Amino acid sequence: MEVNASTLIGMQRTFRALFLASFDGYAPMWMKHAMESPSTNAAEIYQWLGRVAQMREWIGSKQAEELRGFDFTVVNKDWESTIEVDRNHIEDDQLGLYRPRIMDLGQRAQQHPDKLLSERRRSGASALCYDGQYFYDTDHTEGSSGTQSNKLTGTGVTADKVRDDLFAARAKLRKYKDDKAEPFVLTMGNLDVIAVIPPDLEKVFDELNNPAPGATVPKTPIVYEVDPYLTDANDWYLDYVGSPLKPFIKQDRKAVSFVALEDPSSSESVFYKKKFAYGVEGRYNMSYGLWQLSILTTNT
Repeated sequence: MEVNASTLIGMQRTFRALFLASFDGYAPMWMKHAMESPSTNAAEIYQWLGRVAQMREWIGSKQAEELRGFDFTVVNKDWESTIEVDRNHIEDDQLGLYRPRIMDLGQRAQQHPDKLLSERRRSGASALCYDGQYFYDTDHTEGSSGTQSNKLTGTGVTADKVRDDLFAARAKLRKYKDDKAEPFVLTMGNLDVIAVIPPDLEKVFDELNNPAPGATVPKTPIVYEVDPYLTDANDWYLDYVGSPLKPFIKQDRKAVSFVALEDPSSSESVFYKKKFAYGVEGRYNMSYGLWQLSILTTNT
């Protein structure tokens, strides 16, 4: 196969189609747990984190209240992944070698925010969120909320213990107060909370949904997701996802896009190494949103 402009255009179209099919075919987890926030700058300051005032009876003039100010900044980061295609493989019509790699590139790009979300979650007990406390901490407070904790000590990892801790975590979510001492969560159905668990606890959570005949632990429907990046076999998380506000923020500055470096007349890589480059790039970040919507349960 001759390497010319027509060949390269056709190859790029094929690769792009494979990339997009793989990218669109993967359903990321982060969309349930993080609110998507568009960005137009190198960094964004989230002064709105907190809560708006509750409705009140309109008597006389309206009473506008300023949002409690927080200077929580999220900096955008550049991300990329690139593969090389050998010119000889194009000339020898061996592009089939690259089909799985291009498709894997698309899936990896779609999965990357999930990885970032897991990293933020795992570091939440030692990383600051908007109120100046660790995201998972025992002494959050703002305005009239009182001191509140979203870091609980579990009672164990058997089905009966996890069931008790699950109800304790759900009760905590229901009782969190905003800076006006109003509840953060007003309604909570089974689909409004998602447990995020390590692979080691999948059997236990499956038992809650599907108890064996004659089991002493009653059925407790719970939506859960297994996060393969979680390395602590006994700790798990519970997120409230039943509102537009979420426990995490996905900040988007530049959408993920498929890119190519393939001009044989001007590309240094092609001239010196016989390599064409194809890849993906984007500019975004994952950060903490509202700690009141996520709970860490630890077990020693």
